[in-house]
Amino acid sequence: MEIKVKKSVFKEVAKLPKNVQELYTKFILDLERAGLGIQGWELKKMGGGSNEYRAKLNQNYRVIMEYVKPDIMIIKVASREGAYK
Repeated sequence: MEIKVKKSVFKEVAKLPKNVQELYTKFILDLERAGLGIQGWELKKMGGGSNEYRAKLNQNYRVIMEYVKPDIMIIKVASREGAYK
């Protein structure tokens, strides 16, 4: 499995507070190690029959990703309000 990241995500992460950036880095390392069987990040499949998942970095920030066998694409990292738009 390979973790891919959209170019726009790098800009989004750079704008986040430092503590959230550190959480994001830890999340990516855990994701590489465990894949979608990752524990502790409240990973949940999003509705609508899509292959999209969301993970909570903390109470206010989310990572939106898409699983297309055998890869995972990080689509968005944003605050809770902006993540689902």
